[in-house]
Amino acid sequence: MTRLAASIFALIASATLASSQEVTIRSGEHDGYTRLVFTVPPNTDWVVKHRKGGARLMVDLDNVTYKTGGVFSRLTTNRLASLSQKQPGDGLELDFGCECVASAFLYRDSMIVLDIAPGAILPPLLTNIPPPRSVPERDLSSRPNPPEAIELPSLPLGGQSFKDQLSTRLLQGADRDVLDLNLATIGPRRRPELQALPLTGGLNSNVELSTALDELNALLGSEFPQIEAKPACFTSVELGFETWADDRPFQDQVAQLRVELFQEFDRLDADRALALSKLYAYYGFGAESLQMLGLSGLQSDETQQVAAIANIVDDQPFPQRSPFHGLQRCDSDAALWAALAERKLTADARVEAIEQSFVRLPDHLRRSLGPRLSSILVDAEQLEAARRVLRSVERVEPETTPSLSNAKAEVAYAEGDGPSEESHLSEVIKAPEASTEAPLALARLVEKRWNDRGAVSLQELDLAAAYAIEYRQTEIGPMMARTHVVALGLMQEFEQAFELIDTLPDSAEEPVVLDRHLQLLAERADDLTFLRQSLSLSQPQKDAASTDTAIALSKRLTKLGFGTQAAALANRGEDRARRAERALLRAQAALQVGRPYQAVLELADDPSDAANALRIEAMIASRDFANAAALLQEAGDVQAANRYYWLANLPGRADVDSNGKFAELNATTQALADAPERIEDKPLANAVNLLDESAQTRARIAALLEIVETE
Repeated sequence: MTRLAASIFALIASATLASSQEVTIRSGEHDGYTRLVFTVPPNTDWVVKHRKGGARLMVDLDNVTYKTGGVFSRLTTNRLASLSQKQPGDGLELDFGCECVASAFLYRDSMIVLDIAPGAILPPLLTNIPPPRSVPERDLSSRPNPPEAIELPSLPLGGQSFKDQLSTRLLQGADRDVLDLNLATIGPRRRPELQALPLTGGLNSNVELSTALDELNALLGSEFPQIEAKPACFTSVELGFETWADDRPFQDQVAQLRVELFQEFDRLDADRALALSKLYAYYGFGAESLQMLGLSGLQSDETQQVAAIANIVDDQPFPQRSPFHGLQRCDSDAALWAALAERKLTADARVEAIEQSFVRLPDHLRRSLGPRLSSILVDAEQLEAARRVLRSVERVEPETTPSLSNAKAEVAYAEGDGPSEESHLSEVIKAPEASTEAPLALARLVEKRWNDRGAVSLQELDLAAAYAIEYRQTEIGPMMARTHVVALGLMQEFEQAFELIDTLPDSAEEPVVLDRHLQLLAERADDLTFLRQSLSLSQPQKDAASTDTAIALSKRLTKLGFGTQAAALANRGEDRARRAERALLRAQAALQVGRPYQAVLELADDPSDAANALRIEAMIASRDFANAAALLQEAGDVQAANRYYWLANLPGRADVDSNGKFAELNATTQALADAPERIEDKPLANAVNLLDESAQTRARIAALLEIVETE
């Protein structure tokens, strides 16, 4: 009896399972929305109903069950909180973790695509819309019968067959985690035009040659959207960095793993080798970790992550792309390692997740990686986050180290706090334990003094000279040579600095060093030193100078009276910066060499006051007093304008009503130039008038001579 009951129960269970239908769910994260894809048989009815805080999906399948096991392994946000189904055949309940809405559409007749995105549920449409107006039926009996349709034979390998086969392959790739379904939303799609092949001779014009591959390319471009390749995020638990070591002392853990590393017959235990590699990476021994990893011979995603972290802790470049590439957008430890590996923040980086992961690091890694992470955050203008990282390092660092002081100096520089930056850089330079940090800090300190046009101390100059010799064969050798030359210029040791520039190797640093030296030379050197070095420059050196440097040299040469050399520096045809200022310099140089007309031409397009002053000076030099007086009158200098009107013998244009001797000179000159009044019909009166005019003329001439003598 018991066997019979068990058999009946098994038959009932197998029948129930046979009648139930399973729906596979695939998931994926995208920018702005979470996507779920449900695979259903073709022509299956379905509906999505919204409710507060979630939605319900109902599919018209008997005893339907949903496979939700691997949904949350690909999700990194909380837009979807949970999935549940009370019993087979019921709808699938979706609970949202945010204020979101769900939108769904059917893709390729066998996939229900449901997107969860932030938003609010729209109110229902109005139901009191009037029905459409009825249109009376028309009598179509009199219309001619339409022509019969031409029946074409259907091809067994048409476009629909290709679509079905390709859809099946894509679903298989998604099941094997080779592809990630990233389907486009409903909307018009632009179909790429097929490029027709050239017709061979003898064919009719309505014949087009194509192949099945051409049709397949068009199918791929039109029906299936481009899938954006983004690596999938993995959780901190999946990485398991905190489990790579335990609470025992480091030497005890290493001893145990080394004892268990080799088994019987000296066979290497690959798992123990991997565990030892993780332990070395956890404690900051990157080279040892990589050596042990290579000894294990294992190749997997896990070993790639261990190798990447080993390179990060030793600050070594990656031989190939990091496995953390593109994962700064994740809410896990992967974001921190991705930022350290890529050495810069991306636009989608989750700064909060990076900070939280950094705080969970062991103390020794926070000390070594903190300054590096702070520098990355400063470059991305995340100053508050950089300060929090440094404060976290200070909590576990008993004494201030050179790397920490250097990181503080970077934050101070980004904030524009010059005194704090200089103080932190001085701490690094004076620290006895500083190795490579000290020369780099000195280079940054000299750079700051250069920007501020300050000065360096004798001790800093001696350090710059020592570092330039010590590191001349290293990567920072050119930087230290530049620092030494600039420090000499700031100390006004121009002769020694100029000699060192000639000994520099040909590199990208040489024009920068020479340019900065010439700027300091123009600003601080005495006249003799300035002329000796500036006039001895070769043409390639002049051409390599920046616009600011060329202008500074030209101004100093113009001031010293070397107009030809000043004009050459200000007249560089390939230079497009500060044109008006360079035109003024060329005009000044032209005036110095006695070419006033050239000066006027240089100032033709400049209406500024400085250009007008030079223009007036050039017109006076060319004895064009009339135009010079007109410009002076426009500028409001009436006294000077009256003077040059008098010199131009144009007293009628002068302002005789103003005060000043040139107003009187112009009035007297104009009066002398006027013809005396004649009385033709009265000879006696005319003679008396002539005598009066003669007396007035003599008085005016005497007054004119008196004014001229005082001038």
